[in-house]
Amino acid sequence: MNRLIELALRQRMLVLVLLVVTILAGVIGYANLNIEAYPDPVPPLVEVITRSNGISSEEMERNITTPIEIAVTGLPHLKAIRSISLFGLSDVRVQFDYGVTFSEAEALVRGRLAQLQQLPGGAQPLISPTSPVGEIYRYRLSAPTGYSVMDLKTLQDWVLQRRLKRIAGVIDVNGWGGKLRSYTNLH
Repeated sequence: MNRLIELALRQRMLVLVLLVVTILAGVIGYANLNIEAYPDPVPPLVEVITRSNGISSEEMERNITTPIEIAVTGLPHLKAIRSISLFGLSDVRVQFDYGVTFSEAEALVRGRLAQLQQLPGGAQPLISPTSPVGEIYRYRLSAPTGYSVMDLKTLQDWVLQRRLKRIAGVIDVNGWGGKLRSYTNLH
């Protein structure tokens, strides 16, 4: 350690040049650094979401999800296809290798979706907005004793759903379960 300190004291110009080079490399590295608020370390993932009201999850799988999966199968650099079909909602996630940029992956998927035949009920597959937090979020309502399942469903449909839809970036809120309150005319 003493030798290193002696060398640094004898070769002051060399130490100053190395310091300037290190600072310059750090500034150049920082200027070229891709900084994101929510860094996404996964390879490009294109999410295709299709809504079709009133269609069961089995029919969504058969008539919408499967044709979309078949359409995107065989794309270059394709790594995996994952999907889920819910009541009135199809979500197909197409994952690519690291060698493809997100823009290229999205263009490949859009090209295949353009070749897709007309889906039942006029359903239109849409590419989800590019955001690492653009995700389907599920929640469950629970309440203290005294609240019925019908009360929770009413709270979901008339309060929570409307408040959640006001949040920027929320596309839709689909609630299921519970009992619907119905009113009849006694006349």
